[in-house]
Amino acid sequence: MARHGLTRPTGEIHRERPPDHFDHDRWRKALFTGSLSLCLKILEDQFVSPSTGRLTLTRKGGLEVVAQEVARAAGTPVIPGSGIKGAVRTVYELLSFSCDPFSRSCDAHACCDACSLFGVLGRSGRVSFNDARPAKDGSVRVEVREVPMPYPPPRLECDVCLYDLQKIQQRNGDRKTLAREVFLGTFETRMTFWNVTPEELGRLLLCMGFGTAESTRFFLRLGGVKYDGKGAVTVLPRQLVLASPSRNTLQGDALKRELDGWIQTARDSEWAKTFWPKLEEVAGLLRGAA
Repeated sequence: MARHGLTRPTGEIHRERPPDHFDHDRWRKALFTGSLSLCLKILEDQFVSPSTGRLTLTRKGGLEVVAQEVARAAGTPVIPGSGIKGAVRTVYELLSFSCDPFSRSCDAHACCDACSLFGVLGRSGRVSFNDARPAKDGSVRVEVREVPMPYPPPRLECDVCLYDLQKIQQRNGDRKTLAREVFLGTFETRMTFWNVTPEELGRLLLCMGFGTAESTRFFLRLGGVKYDGKGAVTVLPRQLVLASPSRNTLQGDALKRELDGWIQTARDSEWAKTFWPKLEEVAGLLRGAA
């Protein structure tokens, strides 16, 4: 199984009381509040399959089959925003001195880096993602695929487990499969952020695979079947709308300069001295180079 256990560099998790800019009812003029429109382009040899946990009767090759149902909203294919946020948070946790949110080590009064940005029980985060919906190019389609049954993953002592792009290795001639609805094509979503620093924004972009250097670019992994090397998408920025520190709308080259500036701020920060090598390791794994 192409599953890798990764551990962050040695260091202590520091928890602090969230600063005033954690509140959403006041925009801090020195910080950034706005939204970034994103395109999620599923790779040609890939698919994304955010399951609902239910079975559905559908058609494949003219035949009716029972398959695991994929997520929809009022009949429209969607990639849930909660899943996108979770995928980005997983990488962010690995690339910072942060906790597993299920450990309940943080609370509304003392948060690690990831809990301060993404939220913790009793306190909303400062970043969110809308459900991703089909792009206007009409490329999204739903198909039924036969996927290999997952094996129980090996227990790994690590901070985070990630899957590479390799197919699952069958063992002992075992070729059991299951039918599953999957998405192909291009989706669009929006990341909204409140009172975030340029360094935090740069780190967020890096955790979505936006690196300005090849060594830090990668495919974000979404949905199920990651154990078989699926779920890889390229995340592309489309438009930035800022409400603070000044109102502005950026596209094209202006958008690229702004995002590159945030990434460079993260690159020049104390954070990068510890975590840049780990970012390159993660990028190599999720890009398929490891």
